[in-house]
Amino acid sequence: MQCLSIFILVQPVFGAMTGGGLNAKNFPSSSSAQFSSSSSSSSSSGASDGAGSSSSSNASNSSNSYSSSGYGNYGSKKDKKKNVFDPFERIYGLIRLEKFAEAHEALKFISVPTPSKQADKYNLLGFTARKSGNLKTAGEYYERALEINPKHIQALEYQGELYLQLGDIDRAKKNLEKINEICWLICKEKKMLKNAIDLALN
Repeated sequence: MQCLSIFILVQPVFGAMTGGGLNAKNFPSSSSAQFSSSSSSSSSSGASDGAGSSSSSNASNSSNSYSSSGYGNYGSKKDKKKNVFDPFERIYGLIRLEKFAEAHEALKFISVPTPSKQADKYNLLGFTARKSGNLKTAGEYYERALEINPKHIQALEYQGELYLQLGDIDRAKKNLEKINEICWLICKEKKMLKNAIDLALN
């Protein structure tokens, strides 16, 4: 009887020393709860970040696609990656608003640092002149752009569109051939001019 009393008194103490006995396994430890909470929070944060990235990407794509001119991405991606100042940034904004005559006049006062940018400037002058209805002036600017850079794909493409406006499909086709030689893989200028030629033929 005395031994039984001692055993009953000792059992709770032994249970406390070993973590609370069999009932301890029915409760999660605080570290497990913290891990679960952390995982849940991390998962929620990841989903939020993913949604934010998606929204940002969509907004970026939306802002870069403007009018049927194809000038949405002209020169901008490369310059932004290199954090280079783009002297034509204001011009792109005017083109987005289809203020072609205003963009054309503003271009005349822009100084450019390199022959490559000079070719871009003449190409933009040709583009804005053509969109303003000054086809002869546009042709002269495209020629000047191509004198500096005979492989300027956009100048070739827009010059091809000018030829189509003038009813000269054969010269437009020659420009498409030149673009094919320069850009034998997929490029938007080739597709744009080909579509324009197909439309003119139908």
